Amino acid sequence: MSRSDHQTTDDISSTSADNPVGLIEEYVINQDWNSERSNEHELWAELPSQWGNQRLWVVYHEETGFLQFNCYLNLKIPARQLPSAAQTITLMNERVWLGHFEIWSEEHVPVFRIVLPLRNTTLHEAQLEDVISAIQEETERFFPAIQWVVWGGKTPEEAIAAAIVETEGEA
Repeated sequence: MSRSDHQTTDDISSTSADNPVGLIEEYVINQDWNSERSNEHELWAELPSQWGNQRLWVVYHEETGFLQFNCYLNLKIPARQLPSAAQTITLMNERVWLGHFEIWSEEHVPVFRIVLPLRNTTLHEAQLEDVISAIQEETERFFPAIQWVVWGGKTPEEAIAAAIVETEGEA
């Protein structure tokens, strides 16, 4: 789909009050990320990461006005490692300001999720930038912790401590 096939910024600003997925689609296109609009309320995109591309699924629930961002990490957790991974995610969530991690039960994949209530309001580009930034920062920061537990034989506590030290070292 060419850029000219997409809504213009003027079109998006006039419709984003009713459906913010248009604004998100324009943002994703401007970032030059691969994306696909499943329907008028859903968008799939690939977020680049140092750990491989992450899959982002954005869905707008028109009835409730909730906008949900789901970032699926590029890591499958073996069934035998689910308890340790779940404990790691609990420890990760204690350190997250916005959103939370969970394990998608169907495929045993870690997911970072943020939900914004937008009833009687609109999504602004600055909010969208903050959400995308939080998704990228938290998944970059904690992806290694899950990987260390699943494949590196570390305890959840060791993995979290190492992830925090790595992050502090980058500051």
